[in-house]
Amino acid sequence: MAKKYSCKNCGAELFFDPKTGKLHCDYCGFDYDPSEYDMTPSEEASSDQTIPQFQEAETADPAEAASSQTATDDSVSTDDLVVYQCPNCGAEVITSKKTVATTCVYCNRAITLTGNVKGEFRPDYVLPFKKDRKDVENAYRALCRQSILTPRLFSRESTVQKIKGMYVPYWLYSFNGSASVNVRAERIRVYRSGDDEVTETSRYRIHEEGDGFFDRIPADAMKEMDNIMMDSIEPFDFSELQKFNPAFLTGFYTQQWDDSAADNEPRAKGRAKHALSDEVMSRIGTYTMRTIESEQYKWSGQRVEQVMIPVWMMYTEYKGKKYVFGMNGQTGKMMGTIPRDPVRLLEIGGGIFIVSQIVMMVLRILGVM
Repeated sequence: MAKKYSCKNCGAELFFDPKTGKLHCDYCGFDYDPSEYDMTPSEEASSDQTIPQFQEAETADPAEAASSQTATDDSVSTDDLVVYQCPNCGAEVITSKKTVATTCVYCNRAITLTGNVKGEFRPDYVLPFKKDRKDVENAYRALCRQSILTPRLFSRESTVQKIKGMYVPYWLYSFNGSASVNVRAERIRVYRSGDDEVTETSRYRIHEEGDGFFDRIPADAMKEMDNIMMDSIEPFDFSELQKFNPAFLTGFYTQQWDDSAADNEPRAKGRAKHALSDEVMSRIGTYTMRTIESEQYKWSGQRVEQVMIPVWMMYTEYKGKKYVFGMNGQTGKMMGTIPRDPVRLLEIGGGIFIVSQIVMMVLRILGVM
């Protein structure tokens, strides 16, 4: 079911403003706290009856599948796509079954697909955007200006407009961890004894243990996302988490997760293992050489939370290669690499030459030269 949030003063559509943390009306200027539009349990129960359930289409023909639906059904499934009716202009919005918020391509209004955040796919928390579109555009343009060899494609307005704000689903893992490590170490000392150089090697076997509590290790839950990119825009301040409310999603793209908590668990525990290992090895002391012979890690008290994390993303392609840029929607930390094009030197040099020729021609006409 497509849902929009309307201003209580003038009825215009509201959008979430990252700067104020409020739902803002562009027409009358009123702001509302998202909690004012939170669905109460009774409202959720009643709305469940009107939210269309996703079912596989009986035919591969989208037109035939659409015509088979009743006039009151505003969701039509065809394979992995779902057709929603925009509540603002009535246009049909085609999106993935996994999308929970999008924008109408016809009237550019935000659509929150509340039917897609029910049941097992309803997150526990949301981390609201704090950086708005202007912030990310300024940061991206600054990145483009770092080199005169930046290809024109990356500076074009059409490329900048590809930047999209989206809520990325994450799993947050919390657990206790303990490590037991056996290390073989050597300490080598070289000294002189008379005319001789003596090398003394001392060998040790060391056992060390350590433990710790790991609070909310994040792991993105979308298979198509680059894990290295997602990890690189950390950290996030999870003290600012809000109880999930679809109102926070207005104006942003949102996807449901397709990578389960169980599949991502080794990734989170791998990070915890690395941290525990570093802590244990730091206690062992300084040796010429240290080699881990065996190690054992145990985990207990695990808790997993489902969270929507704010990210600004842009994808573009240049000379057959894809380039991805990401910004932490909370802190503004940006990651991404812009290629360098040596041809730009020729373009710049050619432009300077043409300008100089024009200047010289004007000066001749004026009789200066």
